[in-house]
Formats: sequence, C-alpha cells, structure tokens
Amino acid sequence: MFNFFKKKKVKDLVIECDTDVIHINNKPLTFPTNYSTLTQVLGKPSRELKKSNDYMIWDKYGVFCGYTDRDNILSINIYQNKEDRSEYNTKKQFKGKLILNNEEITNNEFGKIPLGKVAIHRLGRESDTRFGFSLGVNRDYKDS
Repeated sequence: MFNFFKKKKVKDLVIECDTDVIHINNKPLTFPTNYSTLTQVLGKPSRELKKSNDYMIWDKYGVFCGYTDRDNILSINIYQNKEDRSEYNTKKQFKGKLILNNEEITNNEFGKIPLGKVAIHRLGRESDTRFGFSLGVNRDYKDS
C-alpha cells in the first residue's frame, strides 16, 4: 500500500565556499544578494518577521537573514548551537556541512575567514563556543 502522506525528508544543506562565490547545494550565491535569489537558493522561508528590520528564517535549515533593503542583502547567519528561545532563532539548528577548499570545517573554531569578496564570520563571543557562522560580504576586500 502506498503512503502518500509520508513527509519528504529535508535535505541538509552543503555550503561550499570559494573566493568570490558560495554554493549552497550546488546553487551559486554571491553577496550582496537579494530576496529573490535567496528564495531561489533556499526555498520559501518558514517565517518572515517585519520589525525595525525585515527577517527571513528557514527553520528547517537553521538559516536566518536580517535586512533593511531586499535588493541589497549583505549576509546570512547559520545557527548551530544557538540556545535562546527568541523569535529570531531558528526552530532547528544547522545540520549540514560547511566546506572550504574541499575540507569540511563545519565544527571547527574560527574567527573570520576572508576569502575574497565573501567572508565567513564566527557568531558568538570569543570566550564562548561558537553558536554558528555568518556568510556574506567581506568588508575588508578591495578591488585591485
């Protein structure tokens, strides 16, 4: 007998970082980006909040994005160990893979990894265990 009501298994994200582009499940993402591109790469957000800024939250992936201009989004946050219960936290934590130079660094400790036009930033205080990471614009990058 067929079970048509069986839930589809959520595929974990694989985030691969290169110098100027990030691939999420093989879909390219550059920063700054926009609302439309993020929804093409990650799908429709689970929730959207409109406060002093606007927020998109993908609960199933552990991905959070805050922005003021939907056509100029500078970064996304990926939560791995964020324990607060605020409405800004994702309902599930990131269970995928973060890959840099063909090496998985998902659970490595780091501060900032500048790549080129994009950078990976640590989320959380230096004295605490990292609760996630941010992918986005490398503000220190200068075009030659």
